[in-house]
Amino acid sequence: MGLLKLHSVIPAVRNMKEFEQALASPQEVIFLLEGELIHLQGIVSSAKQARKKIFLHLDMVKGIKDDEASIHFLSKAIKVDGVISTRTSSLIHAKKYGLMAIQRGFLIDSHSVKTIINSASHVKPDYIEILPSYSHPKIGIIQRETGIDIILGGFIDGPEDLPPLFGAGAIAVSTSHASMWK
Repeated sequence: MGLLKLHSVIPAVRNMKEFEQALASPQEVIFLLEGELIHLQGIVSSAKQARKKIFLHLDMVKGIKDDEASIHFLSKAIKVDGVISTRTSSLIHAKKYGLMAIQRGFLIDSHSVKTIINSASHVKPDYIEILPSYSHPKIGIIQRETGIDIILGGFIDGPEDLPPLFGAGAIAVSTSHASMWK
């Protein structure tokens, strides 16, 4: 815990152009949402050289399975700082190998709130990322029940979106809008 500064804006990148922009930004953490295993070593190495922490979205990177061996490889050979996943087992493996774990959850109804809270009590992730950001009025209950800091993502288009999200209790937001990374 304690990696994210209060009211951080996290670059959420899907390609090399966005990754280069994120490297040049003052932000200290990058979420890699897409990619291929073949490129990970170079991406992580570049992030480390730029003194950035990089989190890999396990469910979206090609060539990585959500099994324990893949996560062990990511921690020891690729040296990612952490992973993002909707899968409980992946997050548990990540914690086992010393990686930070961000549990991603989608708020679609009251049942999904309970599911996120139950998963978090089992996994004990470092952070919970909730999508979409406009579900921010419901994050207070998740934060109170779990004691875990919340990151909001999705549909964050400009600086005007930030006050209600941070006001609702989010420690950080993740966005693919490069103009917000400055």
